[in-house]
Amino acid sequence: MTKKRKDNKEKILYYIFVNKKATRNELTKFLNISKMGVSKLVTNLIERKLIFEDEVVEKNSVGKKERYLKINREIIKNILTIYFGLDKVVLSLMDVDGNEKKGFNLLVEENISILKATKKIIRDILSENEVMLISIGMNGIVDSEKGIAKISTYYHWKNINLKEIFEEEFGISVFLENGVNMIAYSQIEEHQNESFAILNIENGVGSTIVRYDREKNQINLETKEIGHIPFDFSENSLICVCGNKGCVETIMANWRIEEKIKKNYGLDLTYEEILKKANKNEKMFRKEIMDMITPLSSLILWLDILGGVEKIIITGKITYLEDFFWKELRRVIKNNLLIKEKEIELIKGEYSENIILKGALRYGIDNFINSKYFKSIMKESEKVEKKPKYSTNNN
Repeated sequence: MTKKRKDNKEKILYYIFVNKKATRNELTKFLNISKMGVSKLVTNLIERKLIFEDEVVEKNSVGKKERYLKINREIIKNILTIYFGLDKVVLSLMDVDGNEKKGFNLLVEENISILKATKKIIRDILSENEVMLISIGMNGIVDSEKGIAKISTYYHWKNINLKEIFEEEFGISVFLENGVNMIAYSQIEEHQNESFAILNIENGVGSTIVRYDREKNQINLETKEIGHIPFDFSENSLICVCGNKGCVETIMANWRIEEKIKKNYGLDLTYEEILKKANKNEKMFRKEIMDMITPLSSLILWLDILGGVEKIIITGKITYLEDFFWKELRRVIKNNLLIKEKEIELIKGEYSENIILKGALRYGIDNFINSKYFKSIMKESEKVEKKPKYSTNNN
């Protein structure tokens, strides 16, 4: 088998797996090869019991009847998703349709080793369930290609190779990505075939631009360290975790709002409590929240100019704020757009730790063909392919 044919078979499996189904015509466009070429590849994959042809017949856009090709579900196992959050580690064992089979929460405490405790839970899960890969999301700076947690201020990690640690321990593939990118992955299905940006505001401020390439029918992610744009140039500007002073993160991150309320009014309140009081129109709280309009609108306008996207999804607890905030934000943005005729679609995203896990599931699915598990089932199916179809009787 030539390398190109093998690559095309893997691409077919990837396309069907990610999209849940595909027709031969869709695969022809995706691979940019002849219908006959696709037919040969599909026939081979059916013979190897990796895919099957659905009995249900559906009409395509021009009214022609077509059968969908689908992945043989017997070869698909579970995905273990993990989120290293601010105060806990969340683990969720899911099938590829997003149905949770088991869930675990591990509270972050000073007297325990997070990695050691996480490994114990993973070991227990693997002892009772078939898992084909692990997909991890975390706050901080990561090297997703190497699976390294480069910087995590919450866990005091620096250059920790999570991929290597977990793969050596459990022998299955591990994929790592930062939390904002995982949020972006969680939105891909809902905003299919569209380009958009994620602007996430938590104890850090981050952004990811998702670009959809129509010609290649694929997505590309661009991570932007938008929270470290200098904004406050006053003498009293705060030092950011990155080491610089006056980053926008030091003005509008959740911890900063809590700190301002405590400093200005002597009240020790959580961010959620502050938002609730602002929603009730309690004057001093609403003022502090409305002060976020200027830096937030600046970030959105920056994304508009440099990112070139017309749809921006804002995520984080800030989405708990009611219409008074969003109406004013949209007004300020509209009045300050570089191209006045342009419109930015501003969307309030959801907030929950589940959004990270949902993104981790999609990230795991996208990396399916890069996993050790995928390589093992391809190897096993090659044995089926190499078996002689006819036996020769010399008697």
